[in-house]
Amino acid sequence: MKIIFETDEVLEIPFDNLIAANLDGLSLHRAILETMNMSATTFLNADLRGAFMANSNLTSCNLSGASLINAYLMNAVLNRADLKNCRAIGCNFTGADLSEANLTDADVYAADFSRCNLQGAVILAKRIEAATFKNATYDKQTKWPLNFDPSTAGCLMVI
Repeated sequence: MKIIFETDEVLEIPFDNLIAANLDGLSLHRAILETMNMSATTFLNADLRGAFMANSNLTSCNLSGASLINAYLMNAVLNRADLKNCRAIGCNFTGADLSEANLTDADVYAADFSRCNLQGAVILAKRIEAATFKNATYDKQTKWPLNFDPSTAGCLMVI
């Protein structure tokens, strides 16, 4: 399988598809992965800066320690994804499904979570006060940092 980059570079990987693939530590800076099914794939400590992953299925992915700086994840499905300790600075999650995702210790400075589904997610992230949450939805199971008020940040609680 070939992964194309915005720079017109091509990376040949030894997989027929990206479902449950091991992409740990790979440099996928500005990779074009839009609308792909990458469910259960591991990206441990991968470089996904500026990667285009809008409308992709990343259900149950492990993105622990990954660099998602300025990545595009609009309308992506990231339910049950592990984003612990990732660097999501400036990442665009607009409209993404992050239900039951874990963002413990993720750096979300200037990240955009507008219209995201955050139900049941663990959002114990760093620099959360500088992220955007306009019209994101959450429920009683969503875990937030102490002293962070999701409703003041623009989130909507669903019952």
